[in-house]
Amino acid sequence: MAADAPTSNARRSLALRLLVCLLAAGCLAWTPVQQSEGPPNAGKLRNASRMPNNRYVKLRFPKNAWGTRRMVDLVVQCAKDVGRRHKRAHRLLVGDLSRRRGGTFRPHHGHQNGREADLGFYMRRGRPLGGLWKVLPHDIDAKRTLSLLDCFARSGDAVRIFLDRRLQKPLVREAKRRRWSKRRIRRLFSYPERRRPGSLVWHASGHDNHIHLRIRCAKHEQRCKDQPVSRASARVWRRRLKRRPKAQGRREPEAAVIQAATIRR
Repeated sequence: MAADAPTSNARRSLALRLLVCLLAAGCLAWTPVQQSEGPPNAGKLRNASRMPNNRYVKLRFPKNAWGTRRMVDLVVQCAKDVGRRHKRAHRLLVGDLSRRRGGTFRPHHGHQNGREADLGFYMRRGRPLGGLWKVLPHDIDAKRTLSLLDCFARSGDAVRIFLDRRLQKPLVREAKRRRWSKRRIRRLFSYPERRRPGSLVWHASGHDNHIHLRIRCAKHEQRCKDQPVSRASARVWRRRLKRRPKAQGRREPEAAVIQAATIRR
């Protein structure tokens, strides 16, 4: 047994060095691949990543839980962040992202290229709803829900969040309770206005039962567009995306270091 000790220690040392090397991206060479193509309302999804169902995230429809790796990592990391900041926080209910290959996804106008997600709220009753059902302002756990939105904002990946302005009110009240500056509140919420340039969270009808998150395109995704387009432009995009893209490098490994883990604080 004593003779096995050095071998065991050597193996642990090798495993540790390998892990450090992988985290530093020094041993594993990979080329980022195109996942999101086109605009949110006329796009496709390639090399899709699936949202996990774990201790922080509860999937409503697993078959519709496909997105880009950056979207999946961001939602999981922010749900984990809320769970660590607030004890006894229930799991985040995640509704639709995209279908595995993207494309038209009724009844949604968007959700076509893996960069949009419908998310539930953290509820005061201490457990998630059974679905994305309409809620009232006093039903929301403002502390935990604000921490979730703040995490999205600090990531730098979120390009737009849609939420009924009546549900923004308790979140703004919680932000004031935390003594956020007026500038910081205005940069996050458009409330009491419907929409305000420079604010991340805008009012949109039909969003009194969920949070709609949209993230920006990755820099390497040349065939991706951040914002929706008109119907005429959507037809052009669909024709363009029928052409096969140029061959790319190896697929990004699922175990790659997630960008959302480095959310700025």
